[in-house]
Amino acid sequence: MAAALSLDHVEFRWPGGQAALSGVSGTVSEGTWLAVIGPNGAGKSTLLKVMAGWERPAAGTVRLWDRPLSTYRIRERARAIAVVPQRVGHPYDLTVRTVVSLGRISRHRWWDRVGRLGEEHAQAVESALALTGTRDLSERRMSQLSGGEEKRVLLAMALAQETPILLLDEPTAFLDPGHARDFLERVRLLVRDQAKTVVMAYHDLVTVGLYCDGIWAMDRGRVVLAGPSGSVLNHPELQRLYGLEFMRLTHPRHRRPMLLFP
Repeated sequence: MAAALSLDHVEFRWPGGQAALSGVSGTVSEGTWLAVIGPNGAGKSTLLKVMAGWERPAAGTVRLWDRPLSTYRIRERARAIAVVPQRVGHPYDLTVRTVVSLGRISRHRWWDRVGRLGEEHAQAVESALALTGTRDLSERRMSQLSGGEEKRVLLAMALAQETPILLLDEPTAFLDPGHARDFLERVRLLVRDQAKTVVMAYHDLVTVGLYCDGIWAMDRGRVVLAGPSGSVLNHPELQRLYGLEFMRLTHPRHRRPMLLFP
């Protein structure tokens, strides 16, 4: 299976010299769903920013397919990788439809930038609204949304980009259990039906094994465990990483691993 993203001894430091990533190496295969887990401050969000090209590593190489990510122009990256951040501000308080339409910017031709969007762009926006269940919110302003509604709108904007790779930073934060499950099921369909490659920074160890093909567990900027979901979730090192004991169960219907806190 070809690599969509690969990292080779990636280092990243924040201004002032604090190390956020140290020697991170690994491969994300096309059409798979990878979870990045670990305690707060482990470097999960920073890793996604480096994968997206939002931050440049101090050392090492990030490759998008067979090319260093640093050689891609911004427009090229935006056609390959879409990001759903934890949360965004609303300096201009745009409507939901306008925000989702912003996902099309990298696909605009110069003649689309004056007047109305072409039919192709309009259809992509409508499809993204429908897939995320946000069509009924389309005329509301972002400041009027709950945290969970905002998260679905951000996913819709990412889907409107029509990229093969999705990076999700804590995508179910602010979502109640029902909407969280609905969100993850929507992502599952994207992986299954559209062969999307998904990398997701995630905290919920109860459900991560039900959805993701593989897991990278991080600690203080390093990947300390990596492999198929079942092997990582069953690894004794995970208890040390979190300072907790887990109950390891198998989901009765999906036959996939789950971790519970006794």
